[in-house]
Amino acid sequence: MLGIMSLPPEVTRLLWDVDPSAIDLVAHADFVIERVMGRGSLAAMRWLRQTYDRDLLAGFLLRKGDRLSPRDRAYWRLVCGLPEERQAPGGGRPPWAG
Repeated sequence: MLGIMSLPPEVTRLLWDVDPSAIDLVAHADFVIERVMGRGSLAAMRWLRQTYDRDLLAGFLLRKGDRLSPRDRAYWRLVCGLPEERQAPGGGRPPWAG
Protein backbone atom coordinates (compact mmCIF):
# COMPACT_ATOMS: atom_id res chain seq x y z
CA MET A 1 0.00 0.00 0.00
CA LEU A 2 1.24 3.46 -0.88
CA GLY A 3 1.45 6.21 1.66
CA ILE A 4 4.34 7.43 3.72
CA MET A 5 7.26 5.12 3.11
CA SER A 6 11.00 5.19 2.79
CA LEU A 7 12.08 6.50 -0.60
CA PRO A 8 15.14 5.19 -2.43
CA PRO A 9 18.16 7.52 -2.65
CA GLU A 10 17.69 8.06 -6.40
CA VAL A 11 14.28 9.59 -5.66
CA THR A 12 15.19 11.33 -2.40
CA ARG A 13 17.85 13.40 -4.16
CA LEU A 14 15.16 14.83 -6.46
CA LEU A 15 13.21 16.13 -3.46
CA TRP A 16 15.93 18.50 -2.28
CA ASP A 17 13.52 21.26 -1.29
CA VAL A 18 11.22 19.20 0.96
CA ASP A 19 11.54 16.72 3.81
CA PRO A 20 11.45 13.37 1.98
CA SER A 21 10.30 11.57 5.13
CA ALA A 22 7.09 13.63 5.04
CA ILE A 23 6.18 12.61 1.48
CA ASP A 24 2.94 10.66 1.22
CA LEU A 25 2.99 8.82 -2.12
CA VAL A 26 -0.78 9.09 -2.45
CA ALA A 27 -1.36 12.67 -1.29
CA HIS A 28 1.77 14.00 -3.03
CA ALA A 29 1.65 11.77 -6.11
CA ASP A 30 1.65 14.62 -8.67
CA PHE A 31 4.65 16.24 -6.99
CA VAL A 32 6.66 13.00 -6.92
CA ILE A 33 5.65 12.00 -10.46
CA GLU A 34 6.60 15.39 -11.90
CA ARG A 35 10.02 15.36 -10.22
CA VAL A 36 10.88 11.86 -11.34
CA MET A 37 9.50 12.22 -14.86
CA GLY A 38 11.33 15.49 -15.42
CA ARG A 39 14.59 14.99 -13.54
CA GLY A 40 14.95 11.36 -12.58
CA SER A 41 17.71 8.91 -13.38
CA LEU A 42 16.97 5.58 -15.02
CA ALA A 43 16.81 3.98 -11.56
CA ALA A 44 14.33 6.64 -10.37
CA MET A 45 12.19 6.14 -13.47
CA ARG A 46 12.12 2.38 -12.86
CA TRP A 47 11.04 3.03 -9.27
CA LEU A 48 8.28 5.34 -10.53
CA ARG A 49 6.95 2.66 -12.88
CA GLN A 50 6.99 0.07 -10.10
CA THR A 51 5.36 2.39 -7.57
CA TYR A 52 2.54 3.94 -9.59
CA ASP A 53 0.37 2.14 -12.10
CA ARG A 54 0.36 3.13 -15.75
CA ASP A 55 -3.13 4.64 -15.58
CA LEU A 56 -2.11 7.00 -12.79
CA LEU A 57 1.00 8.08 -14.70
CA ALA A 58 -1.06 8.57 -17.86
CA GLY A 59 -3.59 10.64 -15.92
CA PHE A 60 -0.80 12.89 -14.69
CA LEU A 61 0.41 13.39 -18.27
CA LEU A 62 -3.06 14.29 -19.48
CA ARG A 63 -3.65 16.74 -16.64
CA LYS A 64 -0.23 18.24 -16.04
CA GLY A 65 2.09 16.95 -18.76
CA ASP A 66 2.71 20.47 -20.00
CA ARG A 67 4.98 20.92 -16.95
CA LEU A 68 7.47 18.53 -18.56
CA SER A 69 9.80 19.20 -21.46
CA PRO A 70 8.54 18.01 -24.85
CA ARG A 71 11.19 15.27 -24.83
CA ASP A 72 10.23 13.98 -21.37
CA ARG A 73 6.54 14.21 -22.22
CA ALA A 74 7.04 12.21 -25.45
CA TYR A 75 8.97 9.49 -23.60
CA TRP A 76 6.40 9.13 -20.84
CA ARG A 77 3.49 9.18 -23.29
CA LEU A 78 5.14 6.24 -25.03
CA VAL A 79 5.69 4.41 -21.73
CA CYS A 80 2.06 5.00 -20.72
CA GLY A 81 0.62 3.96 -24.08
CA LEU A 82 -0.77 7.39 -24.89
CA PRO A 83 -0.84 8.60 -28.51
CA GLU A 84 1.82 10.99 -29.72
CA GLU A 85 1.09 14.67 -29.33
CA ARG A 86 0.64 16.63 -32.50
CA GLN A 87 3.30 19.27 -32.80
CA ALA A 88 2.38 22.85 -33.42
CA PRO A 89 3.39 24.41 -36.74
CA GLY A 90 6.96 25.60 -36.65
CA GLY A 91 8.46 22.36 -35.35
CA GLY A 92 7.28 22.78 -31.78
CA ARG A 93 9.79 25.53 -31.04
CA PRO A 94 9.25 27.21 -27.71
CA PRO A 95 7.56 30.63 -27.95
CA TRP A 96 10.61 32.41 -26.56
CA ALA A 97 12.82 31.00 -29.34
CA GLY A 98 11.33 33.44 -31.82
